[in-house]
Amino acid sequence: MGTQKKFKVSRHFFVAALVATAIGGCSAKRQQPAPDANAAVASPAAQATQAAEAKPRVTHVPSAEVSSKNTSAAILEQIHQADLKEIAIGKIAEQKASSDEVRAYADQLVKDHTSADQMVVATAQKKGARLRDSQGSHGKVAQQKLSSASGAQFDRLFLEQSSADHKKLISELQQEREDATDDDVEALIDKIVPILQQHNDLAQILMKKEQA
Repeated sequence: MGTQKKFKVSRHFFVAALVATAIGGCSAKRQQPAPDANAAVASPAAQATQAAEAKPRVTHVPSAEVSSKNTSAAILEQIHQADLKEIAIGKIAEQKASSDEVRAYADQLVKDHTSADQMVVATAQKKGARLRDSQGSHGKVAQQKLSSASGAQFDRLFLEQSSADHKKLISELQQEREDATDDDVEALIDKIVPILQQHNDLAQILMKKEQA
């Protein structure tokens, strides 16, 4: 066999070996499993889920419930302050009124608002609401104004103040009664408004007598 022929045969074997090697490499690549992309992506999500489940759950109070509680507490505080004011000016009138009828009215005012305030305090305790024991500035101004008057002038100022206070409170409570969602507060308003109306009616009658 000549040298050229041997070279050609060797070259054919060399080419065949390269082809076999290439095919074997491709086959190995096909058989190797591809990495699981979904598993790589899902891993952080799974970790986040586990972390979220590990955190303690916080129970949130519904906003409507909080709002209702705050509204009820505000109404109770409003009635309580009105009671304190009427009791205070009623006690002043018990001492300074020049008319027996006005003095009797003042005495009734003190008794009724004391009883009404006991109901308010009981309802506030049931609701867990805290009431202020001191009067607001408006009540103190009214007391100072009455303390500086005397005789028939005092009677007139006292009756006018009491009537105006009761009219205002009746109007406000009637509106709040329509908007209220608390059964206990609604029942309390239903008990107090007739008492306030009676006080206002008596004040109107006594003012007409004083004017006559």
